[in-house]
Amino acid sequence: MELTAEQIQKNWNTFIQVIETEFSGERLENLKKLYTENQDTLMFAPASGTEHYHNCFAGGYIDHVLRVYEFTKQVFQNWQDNGATINYTYEELVFAALHHDLGKLGFPGKGNETYHPNPSDWHRKNQGKIYTHNTNNPFHNVNDLTVWLLQHYGITTTWNEMITIKLTDGLYDDANKMYYISRSKEAKLKTNMPYILHQADSMAARIEYEMWVSNEMAKPMEITKPKTGPKPKVENHIPANKAQAMFDDIFGDSIKNA
Repeated sequence: MELTAEQIQKNWNTFIQVIETEFSGERLENLKKLYTENQDTLMFAPASGTEHYHNCFAGGYIDHVLRVYEFTKQVFQNWQDNGATINYTYEELVFAALHHDLGKLGFPGKGNETYHPNPSDWHRKNQGKIYTHNTNNPFHNVNDLTVWLLQHYGITTTWNEMITIKLTDGLYDDANKMYYISRSKEAKLKTNMPYILHQADSMAARIEYEMWVSNEMAKPMEITKPKTGPKPKVENHIPANKAQAMFDDIFGDSIKNA
């Protein structure tokens, strides 16, 4: 499975349009700075480093985030239609969805990205380890680095946003047990946002895995139910020839040797 340079470009432009549609003011300006400065890394980043996890291919990160964003809206609607208490804003929900995996970027600056193409043909072919982790970066939890990156770019979060990002992996992360396994009513989560996002993320990851199993060609996410009003101007549009050149420069050798 892989995305073409044109598909990667389309997903990136869709992602930037979503950011410009959903946010405004100082938050939007700081988000645009984050994504402008780290565009080359995030545009081509995978969502995981091993092929049988999910979206382990160039452009897989943005494809996954767009899918989680779309599924989050669908899951939220289901919860709301069935009487769930909604004590948070729509912006809080979509902010958490769009940034739940931001820590997979790595640290700002060229060479500090999390994933590098695996130079070992044996590991690529026999274990499906298509990427290796950058061991030059400090050891970190993805969610911790997400929070650090947001504050590094001056992007403040509400408690609902922060706790939802932290708890997106549900009980797969042992550190989350104290929040999900409560012994008293006072210790229960005050909002259902983490449940909604965990459900959306799990569904996206499973569907992406099933796409890999069936060897279905990856398709760029189509965002539905757009907000009313004029479409925002999309900046950072990358011409197809530049996207192809960036793609070949970063991944050309590893693809040839696969």
